[in-house]
Amino acid sequence: MANRLVSAQLNAILVVRLLEGSGTLTDEGELLAAKRARVLGTLGKRRDPIPTPWPELTEFAELIYRHKVGIVAQRGSREAKVGRDVAVHAARAGIPTVLYTGYPPDAHSEWLVVDETPNPTAVMVNARARDLVNGQKPRFIVIERYERLSPEPQPAAGLDDPGDEPVDDPENGPPSWADKLVWSVRDIRVDIPILLTTVVDPEPDTSRRMAQWLHIDHPAMVMTDVCRPTLVVRRTGPETVEVRMEVDADEYRAGQVSELAWAPLNLRT
Repeated sequence: MANRLVSAQLNAILVVRLLEGSGTLTDEGELLAAKRARVLGTLGKRRDPIPTPWPELTEFAELIYRHKVGIVAQRGSREAKVGRDVAVHAARAGIPTVLYTGYPPDAHSEWLVVDETPNPTAVMVNARARDLVNGQKPRFIVIERYERLSPEPQPAAGLDDPGDEPVDDPENGPPSWADKLVWSVRDIRVDIPILLTTVVDPEPDTSRRMAQWLHIDHPAMVMTDVCRPTLVVRRTGPETVEVRMEVDADEYRAGQVSELAWAPLNLRT
């Protein structure tokens, strides 16, 4: 909560400074784009985005700094393997990459580490981000089917610890599975971009908000609480997809629908 408050205060200060220092940034989109550039410059973490096999997706997703980016695709579709495709592509570009998946790619690279832990925890991911990949620290993490993340087990309370007493809260009850998933993602604290993926059974409806066709506790819905941006992808042609920006850190982009070039890859992944 404190980090979110500081971030909000920083954004507010930058907006004021931009308005005071320029009389030309009257368009909201231009103003927010300039604000993003100023924030990244102030942090001293400016780097080119992690490349994906599709340049338009690279620009859309903005896999930079500590962004957590989520992608939702239909189960069984080619787009459902976007995590592996992007991880392999980044590794082949010489970017030290960590891929959490239950389906390791056939392609190999000295810059790619594949972790098949069935239910990784945030502590495991944080530790993996400190392990070297081919002699260098990782610069990118991909977690396929991110709902596999497991919350950290809570230490047993002592006999004198009031925390071991049962809490009678019939209104709220114990934390839900969705709550625990949110906490697991938020406990991943690294200074490199992370791509999280999940799938839905029906064909994604990019004309409507996900809340109108998915249950609130579906992993794709939970993703919108922790990943900004969250992208919903639907195949529209042999080499094109429609992408809905479900949520984004910049509110003016939320709800935008765009068609992106997304040709199938000639990779065995």
